[in-house]
Amino acid sequence: MRPGPRLLLLFPLAALLACGSNPTPSTPSSPYLNLSGDWVALATPNPSTPGVLPTPIQDFMGALQSSGGTVTGTLHAISLSSCVLLTQDLPATGTIDLNGDLTLTVPIAGGTATISATITTPESYTNGTWQITGGTCAMPATAIEIAQFAPATGTYTGVLNVIDTTTGLPVTGTATNVTISLDQSTTPNADGEFPLSGTITATGACAGSFPITNEVVSGGIFMPASFTGPLGVLNGGIIPTGTTLIADFMPDPACGSQLYNGILTRQ
Repeated sequence: MRPGPRLLLLFPLAALLACGSNPTPSTPSSPYLNLSGDWVALATPNPSTPGVLPTPIQDFMGALQSSGGTVTGTLHAISLSSCVLLTQDLPATGTIDLNGDLTLTVPIAGGTATISATITTPESYTNGTWQITGGTCAMPATAIEIAQFAPATGTYTGVLNVIDTTTGLPVTGTATNVTISLDQSTTPNADGEFPLSGTITATGACAGSFPITNEVVSGGIFMPASFTGPLGVLNGGIIPTGTTLIADFMPDPACGSQLYNGILTRQ
């Protein structure tokens, strides 16, 4: 019996599908963690002296890039003793193995910092250590926490208030509803900072629309792109997952020289 018209149509379709049934080989993913992004390493207080940070270095922050087990980047250091300037670019080199063991070497102020930690979930604080040998920033093995920060890209909303510096409480009548649309570059600039742009829309005690310009993110902290320039309208920082923004909003001169502060969440 001759096949009907419908079967005749299905024969070439089946042949076509059979010809394309061999899947294209996929590129295998790297067995190494991808560390490319914005990072911070924080010195943690000694439990016997809570609130007192180790010195002379308190933080390393900036951009890391990884390819396989090789890690490079550009960091900055925060030093209360000024053994190194925050504006100083510090080249970082290192490795990460298949177990997530990260080791970074950072030349600093005539010495060498070695940062070590075992990374399992990059966007979560992990315990580690650093030690600086030689130079004016030398310090012994020090307990740290290290984390990667997701890009601060998206829409964040919340209520900000002027904070009474004496009581630490919101000032009555200053509540301002804020929506911030942010776009953070995933590519760092030459200084290991991630350019940030966006718009702040505010209603309430302070109202208006304010562009975010000349801003960068480093170690999850928002700051002016030029350390010597004026403060931007947005400062503060995000948590590693990028879902919460602790914001300082300074709309001077639109709403007077007041600092609005609060927590914004990504929608």
